[in-house]
Amino acid sequence: MPFKYVNGNIGLFFNMAGSGKPIVLIHHLAGSYKSWKFVSPKLAEENLILVYDLRGHGRSSIPFGPYYIEDHSQDLRSLILQLRLESPILVGHSIGSLVAIDYALKYNTEKLILIGALYKSPSAQAYEKYLRVAQNFGMRALAEYRRIYKEFSEKLINNYTAWNSLLEVYEETNVLGYKYAVEGLLMAKDYSEDLKKISSKTLLIYGNNDGLISNLSVFKNNMKDIETKIIDDCGHFPNFEDPETLVKFIKNFL
Repeated sequence: MPFKYVNGNIGLFFNMAGSGKPIVLIHHLAGSYKSWKFVSPKLAEENLILVYDLRGHGRSSIPFGPYYIEDHSQDLRSLILQLRLESPILVGHSIGSLVAIDYALKYNTEKLILIGALYKSPSAQAYEKYLRVAQNFGMRALAEYRRIYKEFSEKLINNYTAWNSLLEVYEETNVLGYKYAVEGLLMAKDYSEDLKKISSKTLLIYGNNDGLISNLSVFKNNMKDIETKIIDDCGHFPNFEDPETLVKFIKNFL
């Protein structure tokens, strides 16, 4: 799998598969291209799929931070231009939803798919704890900490394949890259008013047990052309918890 260098000397690790209309999958915090391993092969049956590691994640470069949402968006723009992808559909999960929103506000984007979406920075209190755990004990310990404090759905932690898939991407996330990504995330702007400027047809997907589902009303009240889907018995990680339903919703929207 190759690298492309963006914004100077930042290497982004990526992979492409399939053919047809391009779709870019943007992963969650402490994730990687592997976060889509149950999703991208199915989508590649009918589309050209680009998966990549955000800066500071997976095999991509770990430049000095913080990593602002706008930095991730510019990285993505450079990657798309270098790969000559014309008006790709963006699929953003969690922090990836903010990246997709920022990108769509600046560049031509036909369709958006936002999963477990944010529209502004999350509460700093929890993430300050996460950083302390990660810096002192490592990324696997952070995942276990969040499991013990019931921050993940029962479906995720009780499904061996799903849980170990999450552990895999957590463990492959560099602690310093995670720190810089969190610092930038906590400084994300509030996009609620900007959502009104997005003309892209948008699909919003939440698990019914996702704590971020409370954001749904903000998106529905501010976006012009929006469709919503709820995945039953699912938390914040439908890509691991229920990839079959997630793929179905995405394909139906396309």
